[in-house]
Amino acid sequence: MPDNEKQTENIIPNQSKVHGSSSLDKSSGSSGPSTPHRDAEHSRNEVNPLLKKDPLLTYGELVILGYNGSLPQGEKGRRRSKFVLCKRPVSNGVKKSQHYVVKTPQSSKAILDSTQHSISYTLSRNQAVIVEYMPDDETDMFQIGRSSESPIDFVVMDTVPGDKTGEGKVTQSTISRFACRILIHRNPNYTARVYAAGFDSSRNIFLGEKLPKWQQKW
Repeated sequence: MPDNEKQTENIIPNQSKVHGSSSLDKSSGSSGPSTPHRDAEHSRNEVNPLLKKDPLLTYGELVILGYNGSLPQGEKGRRRSKFVLCKRPVSNGVKKSQHYVVKTPQSSKAILDSTQHSISYTLSRNQAVIVEYMPDDETDMFQIGRSSESPIDFVVMDTVPGDKTGEGKVTQSTISRFACRILIHRNPNYTARVYAAGFDSSRNIFLGEKLPKWQQKW
């Protein structure tokens, strides 16, 4: 028998001893000895959990103070006392692409396009700055607010002081419908940034004339 065939015979049994020669492939339900390719992939996954097919990478948690760990009416869907920020399967972050001045922001192309993320800064009745945003593959975006619309990931509701049942009605809310948004880098060091206001269902943000703002001259 040639030497190279003898070496092949010696290699395969040695690898089988490490993982078990009679091990079953539980993921596919088939029986049989482990192959070198499958053993190598399994070893890589054990060394680095991020190489698994469906990793659950947690960025961090947001905790609402004052609820003592649970809501009066229980944890339901997007209404919770603690929010866990996990890495999304597909990035949904955005970044600035361009900005320009318009006289009538409500009729501008960026505002009317429901697929375009944009922010309108009102300077006066006849002047506004439109900032357009483009998809960012390097960040995940999470939005927080009182609104129950789909763009809001975590719904935060007002509570009446002393109300233990959660049935008290709030006459005037102190929480914005689209309060803020958090952008987190998908790669180390997983930097997180919090921005005021969140995008609505039309992917727009309107900032009024009385909102504090400043201009930078170039």
